Amino acid sequence: MGVSFGVKRQHVESSDDGVGRLGPQFLPSTVTPPDTTPEGVEVPEGRRRRRRVLLIYSPDHPLYTAVVLRLSSFLMAECGTDVVLDLLDSAGLGRLGGVRWLDWHREQILEPSSSSDKILILCSRGVQAKWRAMSAGGGGGGVVLRQDLCSPTGDLLSPALGLIVPGLVRAASLHRYIVAYFEGVCSEEDVPEPLRVAVRYRLMEQFEEVFFRILEVEWQWPGRLNRAQGLGRHEYALCPSGEALRAAVEAFRAHQWQNPHWFQEELVEEESEGRVGSDDAGHTLLDTHTETSHTF
Repeated sequence: MGVSFGVKRQHVESSDDGVGRLGPQFLPSTVTPPDTTPEGVEVPEGRRRRRRVLLIYSPDHPLYTAVVLRLSSFLMAECGTDVVLDLLDSAGLGRLGGVRWLDWHREQILEPSSSSDKILILCSRGVQAKWRAMSAGGGGGGVVLRQDLCSPTGDLLSPALGLIVPGLVRAASLHRYIVAYFEGVCSEEDVPEPLRVAVRYRLMEQFEEVFFRILEVEWQWPGRLNRAQGLGRHEYALCPSGEALRAAVEAFRAHQWQNPHWFQEELVEEESEGRVGSDDAGHTLLDTHTETSHTF
């Protein structure tokens, strides 16, 4: 018995052998419940809309920031999601300030009426380092990256962790969070302890699973398996945005290989070089900081 999920003029389909197919040239912006749906697969009426994903990351290096931007493009182009990312919203950051912008989007994502939206946390060396600094009582202030100094908002990751971790560890809201890292340039060791309560996904090997998490559709159950053609680890790079993402990851991997101490080189010892300060809760003091717009 097949299970179909409406995707514009194309669909994800679980065939008799349990292998689904999704035309990569169509955006999966809506999900339609099938006529006959196995238990746990039906998508509620109120969730048939374009999903939003808030991306949380650490700007460890310009090449890693490029990876984050390419992932955003891939999510929008191939997965039909609206991505909320500071790098893509300089106007909003200028109006609200960094922490207010972050907190406003977090609240929007976590609204009961937005139950299908997600917060995707990309773990990396910087995420782990800043969390350890916060846990030690430094509010993340003990870890400053060069990219923090280059950004008009300063360090947004520390306040993000301060806002997100308390909610993530509550079982009732755990399904709203997705924890992942780019295998090859990051590792399981980069996942802070509190985030380990969630399933951790390796990108891009397990991106299909992330895709179905965003859709809130079970990707597997006894005897059946959903697949999204064009989103697998060997297929995602066949589209332009996927190829750009793959190239960005490979460029960062090559840089790490050639520069084994790259992360230490990105650390800045002094905070006084224009970086915005942080309080003990990890909330950067951006309220009095005048932000400037930047384009990417």
